[in-house]
Parts: sequence; C-alpha cells; structure tokens
Amino acid sequence: MKKIYFILSLAVIALLSSCSEDYNEHNFPGYKDAANPTNVVSYTYTMTDADYTTIANAIKKPVTDSIANFKTKLKTANHDDSISINTTIARLNTRLTSETPYINATYVGSNKLLNSQLKGADYIPVLLNSKYLYTDKGSTVKVIYNNVDNGDTTAIPATDRFTLTTADYIQMGTGTNQPGQYKNMSSSISSIITYLNTYLKTKCPYAVSGTVKVVSYVYYDSNKATKRQYRILTFDGQNWGNAAEQYVFNGKEWMFDPTINVTMKKGLTDADDYMLVLNYVKANQGATTASLLGYYGTALEYEFYYGFDAYHGNISWNDVDRKKDPSYAALTTVEQKVAQLTQRTEEGLAIYLGLKYPNALPQVSGIDQYCYVTTGIYSEFTTTTPSTGSTVNYRYKYQRVDNSTLKWKYISREKL
Repeated sequence: MKKIYFILSLAVIALLSSCSEDYNEHNFPGYKDAANPTNVVSYTYTMTDADYTTIANAIKKPVTDSIANFKTKLKTANHDDSISINTTIARLNTRLTSETPYINATYVGSNKLLNSQLKGADYIPVLLNSKYLYTDKGSTVKVIYNNVDNGDTTAIPATDRFTLTTADYIQMGTGTNQPGQYKNMSSSISSIITYLNTYLKTKCPYAVSGTVKVVSYVYYDSNKATKRQYRILTFDGQNWGNAAEQYVFNGKEWMFDPTINVTMKKGLTDADDYMLVLNYVKANQGATTASLLGYYGTALEYEFYYGFDAYHGNISWNDVDRKKDPSYAALTTVEQKVAQLTQRTEEGLAIYLGLKYPNALPQVSGIDQYCYVTTGIYSEFTTTTPSTGSTVNYRYKYQRVDNSTLKWKYISREKL
C-alpha cells in the first residue's frame, strides 16, 4: 500500500506541474497497464495564470488541430486544392472569432478569470481532465481560482466592503503592468489577487480566519472594455484568498462536486448557525417542539429540545441541562438517553441545513447533493458511561432528498 501511495504521489506532483506529458509511462514503464491503485485521495490546487490559457487552448483544440492539419496538406497541394484548403482554413479561423464557445474561451485565457457567466463548473473540468490523468474514482480536488463578480454581497455588511481609490492603485506600484500605471486592474496585470491580498492585510491587520471581505475595483479587460468588478475574499489565517470549488472524479472524467462542507460557528445574531435552530424552536414551541427554551440573562442562547448552544457553539448532551426536558428526565438508562440525544441531534441538524441552505436541490448537474456539517458535542455519552464533561467534534453527512424545506436525510457521522 505504501508503494502504491508513493507512486500516486509522484503522479500528483507531475500533474500539478505545467507539463502535460505522461509522467508514469515515462518514468515507470509498464505502470500504465498495471492494476489500478485503490487509494481515493483529495487534493487542493490553486490555478495559475497558465491554467486559464490551458483551458482556452483545450476548448479551441478541435478547431486549431483542424487548421494545423489543413496547413500541413497545403504544403503538398496543387493549385486547385490550395484554393479549397485556404477557404477551409479561413472558415475555421472565423469560427474561433465568431462562435460563442471560442470567444468565451479566448476571454478566459486572456483575462485569467471566471465569473457568473463563465462558471467554474463549465471550465475547470476541462483543466482537470487534461492535468489529473491518474487518479481513482471518488477522488476529489478543491480548486482555488480567480472568481470575479460571483457570490452574494448583499449579505456582507457595508463595513466589510472596500473600493479601491486612486491612491490605492498608486500605492500598489506605478510601473509597467502595475495597478498604479493607469489607476485600474487589467488583463495585463499578473496575479491581481496578490495585490488584493496585500491591500486587505493592510486594511484588516487583525482579521481572524474565516473573515470575509469584498473588494471592488475598475477593470480593463482584453476586449478594451472598462468595467467595475468585485471579488469576495476569505482570510485563511495567513492570506486573503479567492473562491474555491470542489470537483470529483467519476472514474472517467472530472465533474463539479456540489458537496457542501460547513463547520458550525457560535454567534448570537439571527443569521448565526446555532441561532437558526434556536429561533426555529422558539417559533415552533408548542407546535412541532415542546416549550423547552433556555435563557442566559435576557438573551436566547440555548434551547433544551435539540441542545443547540449558540453561546458556546456546540450541541449539549449535558445530562443536567437536558433533564429540563420532561421526556428526557423520564428516561432511566444510559442507552435510552443516548438514543434520544442521537435522534434529536440528527433531527436538529437536518432543520439547521434546511434553514442554512433553503434553495439546495437534490441534484446539481446530475450529481446528488450532500452536505458534511461539523459540530461539537458537549458532555458526550457512551452506551456504558455517563457524560464526560468535554467537547468532541463530529462530522455529520446528510443528503438533500427533495426540493422542500427541511428535507435533509441523515446518512452517517464520524468522530474527528
């Protein structure tokens, strides 16, 4: 197994490079025909400027290859055939500049970005299918790329939105192909994200991991059109980064993976993760749930039906707290308590996902919609011992089963 993983690791190194040669066949003769390894792995990959060119070239390849073939024939063609071949070459060149798929591909390659019209799900698989040649079914890759004009900025407070000024562009440098040269960003500027990362580090020196900001700027594109763009950037603890999407290998090709990964965070505003369920319980008490709300002072921070604790950011299985629920207090064995706590947690998380992702569909591009939600369980029980007084993190897996609200089906959980 170690040997197989070592070989696969070498393949990954080759595939992440700009070279597209058959790495294993070149370095390990006969490996291509060997039995496939059984390692299902996950990668994280940040697209380079060259990758956008690779995508554009791959999309245009059927036409450009045809042009190349006809040019080869032209070298030995007679006069009459030459006229016909040149006519065909001209027609193919016209396709590259007049048909939408090729115009869009050229735009992606020239401007090094994707957006709400040029979606990652339509273009990134082209790159992955040309670069990740050796992997196993079920393997995934999280791709970080230049995602411009995508995302909902209305949910981001005004205090977290920035607009570059003339002084900002100048501070970023006034040399050739620097933002300050023409007081804008453009397709000729290498790695715009590098400038935005530095800018936000200056503006937000005390940002914590997970912080989200929006930066708006003037952009001059490859079509010589000036427009306003924005990027939604997230801080990972060290740098401000671009959008990320996950893709999965189905055994034949890479496809967009709609799987949602969310880690619940504490917070006391209505939009915060645990508060979504607290407010749901409050609104439905006496109807779908019992009147089992708990209060700390004057703020609603905890409820005892599902055990969601917004103040501490966990789900409590605390034996003392849960005894405020009459149905729980009536239970006499650890096994009975664990069964109810398990059922309530699974139900509460399904409600949370329905409220968090109300527009989620059962399938995206023909792929089933799953969600992995990570939360902490406080004072966990086992079937043989009372609560432990500590918090243990778990990742729960759910599947969206129809288009209605609150229709997430529990699949499994794993201890982290």
